[in-house]
Amino acid sequence: MSHELHRLVTTLLSLTSDVRLAKVTVEQETVQLQLTATAPGARCPRCTVPSSSVHSHYQRHLSALPWGTCPVHIQLTVRKFVCQNPSCECRIFTERLPAFVAACARKTRRLVTALRAIGMAMGGQTGARLAARLRLPTSPATLLRRVRAAPTPQIPALQAVGVDEWAWRRGHRYGTILVNLTDHHVMDLLPDRSAASVAAWLGQHPTITTVCRDRSDLYADGSLWGVPGAVRVVDRFHLVQNLRQASEGVLLDRRLMLQAAAVCTAMAFTTADGAAPVIPGYRGRCRSPTPAPQPAERRHRHARWVTIDETLHRLSAQGTPIATMAHSWVSAARPSMPTSAKARRPAPDGFSGGHPRGC
Repeated sequence: MSHELHRLVTTLLSLTSDVRLAKVTVEQETVQLQLTATAPGARCPRCTVPSSSVHSHYQRHLSALPWGTCPVHIQLTVRKFVCQNPSCECRIFTERLPAFVAACARKTRRLVTALRAIGMAMGGQTGARLAARLRLPTSPATLLRRVRAAPTPQIPALQAVGVDEWAWRRGHRYGTILVNLTDHHVMDLLPDRSAASVAAWLGQHPTITTVCRDRSDLYADGSLWGVPGAVRVVDRFHLVQNLRQASEGVLLDRRLMLQAAAVCTAMAFTTADGAAPVIPGYRGRCRSPTPAPQPAERRHRHARWVTIDETLHRLSAQGTPIATMAHSWVSAARPSMPTSAKARRPAPDGFSGGHPRGC
């Protein structure tokens, strides 16, 4: 094997000095790799005593990230060692390669990390479909199992926390959400909206120095009971809402003064040469100047519509197609149509020659 190929494969697999590449076989649809563990010794996983006494060898078959469209299968040769500690319960153990593959695993660390990332982002069903398209065939249950087995990230000491409500079902049931304002990550979701639950949660984090909340007295009491020495502030949304309401109140109280000031300003900027054209302002929707129809005219229109409705029902009962009735309606509603054209398509009984609304 050439030095360049060995270096390329070692880089792609992220191999350490404890694992050596022995052979590469490129087939039509897959790539087969043979690796061998070369560490001089290993530590017992129970008592951590080092041992260099080799007991036997065996093969582990692993799957790795694909190279392009070709899946990669690894045959890893590892050794079994004899524990040198007489008091240890584990007499024979297998050497571990934690940087490359976990104990008793059939997938490399990099493949497991990729599947966990897909499961975190997409979930079970959708993640399995995406993984299949990326040449990483797996099942939804496996993805969810990888997500559940993911290590819990270490949470730094909380300094500033935001408290607000969130809806289980809007208008019916609400809970409480707590957000770390340092990195804007959700820290916890409380099932209810009460001062006692907020106080109990805040009491478990004595390092909190700032609590950002809404204008609810409930969260004010909870933060006061949970962390009495913390500074309580209003969040940005409710701060702007307070400013808007206060500004509206001031402007409404001085509405007459503002209108008088606006008139004086307009008069001061009006030219003295001639009066400027007065543009009427919008005063709402104006009523139509057309007078309401007289009762006799309304009865006449109603009678005509009743006649048209009876005619349509009669034609439908006779089996007349809807297209024929529509053509007859159009013919009756076009007074400018030539007489010859009207003769070719006579209007049904009950239709007048004017507009159907009689306007």
